[in-house]
Amino acid sequence: MSAEAHSQFDMEAFKSAFEANEVDKVLAFYSSELEHVEIDAGAPPGSPRTSDREHIGNALSGAAQAGIKLRLENPVVGGDRAAGTITCEFPDGRRLVSNTIYDLRDGKIVRQFDVQVTDPEAA
Repeated sequence: MSAEAHSQFDMEAFKSAFEANEVDKVLAFYSSELEHVEIDAGAPPGSPRTSDREHIGNALSGAAQAGIKLRLENPVVGGDRAAGTITCEFPDGRRLVSNTIYDLRDGKIVRQFDVQVTDPEAA
């Protein structure tokens, strides 16, 4: 990917929109052809969970409605990739932490790969 294409992805603007839970602004960073892959306790590497851009929008909307606080830390952008650590803080104090890699094309996220873990619910 050229330096020009690399510079088209504005990680700071993405981070700001994500943390403010501005769903439409966040979705503007995603390609309509997004492949979203999640690996966690319920979706191991051999059978990961896959979804699309619509799922990302629904998850962000649901997080806002549920009072979940979102953070994107350790952001980096290089070449045709970006990465960061996503933390979702639930109102009950539990957290989901995801190390996320974004594949970029033409300044848009075309693939999001999450490896994540969530605190267990209190018994």
